[in-house]
Amino acid sequence: MKQITISIITFSLLCACGNNARNSHAKIELCNTQVINITTDSPHLIRTDHAKSITTEELIGMLSSVDYIKLDSSEPIGQIDKMIVTKDKILILDSFSAQQIFVFDKTGKLLYRIKNKGRGPKEYISIWDMQVDTIRNEILLNDALARSYLYFSINDGQFIRREKGIANCYVTRIDSLFVNLQNNGQDFNDKENWAILVTDKDSIMYKGFEFKPLQEGDYIVNSFYRDNDGSLLYTPINSDTVYQFTSPGTAYAKYVICQEKSIWKLCDERLSEPEICKLIRKNNYTRFNGKFLSARNHAIFQIQSKWTEYIIGKTFFWDKRNDIVYEWNTTPEINKQPAIRDIINPPIAVYNNTFVSTFPSSAVPKEYRNKLSTKLKNFLDTSTENDNPILVLYTLK
Repeated sequence: MKQITISIITFSLLCACGNNARNSHAKIELCNTQVINITTDSPHLIRTDHAKSITTEELIGMLSSVDYIKLDSSEPIGQIDKMIVTKDKILILDSFSAQQIFVFDKTGKLLYRIKNKGRGPKEYISIWDMQVDTIRNEILLNDALARSYLYFSINDGQFIRREKGIANCYVTRIDSLFVNLQNNGQDFNDKENWAILVTDKDSIMYKGFEFKPLQEGDYIVNSFYRDNDGSLLYTPINSDTVYQFTSPGTAYAKYVICQEKSIWKLCDERLSEPEICKLIRKNNYTRFNGKFLSARNHAIFQIQSKWTEYIIGKTFFWDKRNDIVYEWNTTPEINKQPAIRDIINPPIAVYNNTFVSTFPSSAVPKEYRNKLSTKLKNFLDTSTENDNPILVLYTLK
């Protein structure tokens, strides 16, 4: 089976979403724009500094169910940059390799692809982000380079309309307004520098989350997520705080990811991304990477930390019911004996109370497959190296 690259930890500099256009566009005037009202009183503290370390075998013992979906391989996925799971569909965004959106049903059958790359009115130059509106049955595609939002039918992938947007890297929606996540300096305004601009198409309604010195590098990740009730969550770059929007113009600090030595303690220092990585490797700082997948009873997130000479993403599980945090220890010396029936990985999507990850079948020797669950073994035995991945769907007790 083809090894799929998943964007869980991204250290690449995503300059194409902003800085390349800096010289060719006038600055955005923001002096009269209303500032988002942000409150920071009494966030819930998620104590990773008190986390209980568990092995993969112990984690599998905490699962209430595991299932697998083998994705149709008639059209190859190059890279999974984002996945959205709905009631009856699985949407996969491949931003840079195939530059398409792949839409599957819940059995893994490929329903259609959105592959309208080009410069026509129904086409996109780039495809940086996607969102799904299950009320309007639309897929929103963010063309950051063309500063446009394109809409496609979720039923068959047909083009619906195109709307003019603003410079951004990622986008989501609150009601009819757009919440645009920007890279440092992307508004081309030397006097103001905001991470979030809320717009009505290309008209700016609100600005918020002014960049701190630690955030002024060229490091950017998509840190828009949804809580289990559908509300919008956002984590500023390098921050340890997850904010929830209650309206387009109001937000509050909902969670703080507590770490013994968070890089956010240096928020007033102007450090480049290589300097931050050096502090993680050499001085044992850690960084919450902004990924926060929230189900009804649990949330899963990652913290970047040192392992030997590398930086890895440590996965944490937070049980909301009893406020216990578990650190999933995946180091080889801890997990000497692999789990014998089910294999799971850190999730890349969540739906209701189910987390979804991918499974790299090429890493499983044939002599080990007889120990796996029957469904997974059958999928592996009928897979080839170039196939699309198997999805793993699991819920925690």
